[in-house]
Amino acid sequence: MTEISFNELVYALVEHIPYGKVLSYGRIAQMLGVPHGARAVGWAMHALVYQNRRVPWHRVVNSKGRISIKGSPEGAAAQRALLESEGVVFDDKGYLDIAYYIWDPSPVEIEKIIREARGE
Repeated sequence: MTEISFNELVYALVEHIPYGKVLSYGRIAQMLGVPHGARAVGWAMHALVYQNRRVPWHRVVNSKGRISIKGSPEGAAAQRALLESEGVVFDDKGYLDIAYYIWDPSPVEIEKIIREARGE
């Protein structure tokens, strides 16, 4: 078993979010066994700014179905445009229907993704 960082596990899960689907920061943390770890997932996603890798970061939203990029209207607009290009619809207040667009993998599927990320 290879020991990998929390961030790498986050990226492994995010890389599996299907086109047109989303996950919340909190749900990712829950999948990784880190209750109340939504903020840590947010920091992991923010760290992508400094990396040259293709992770579909735009598919991660807050638990209410809103884009959570603060301090960067351009970044928030880019995330919304990317989601809309995948068919995700926002209401006039900037919310998407989280219940409709949420990706809900089975525990077996989550475990498989984590095992693959660890090289097992």
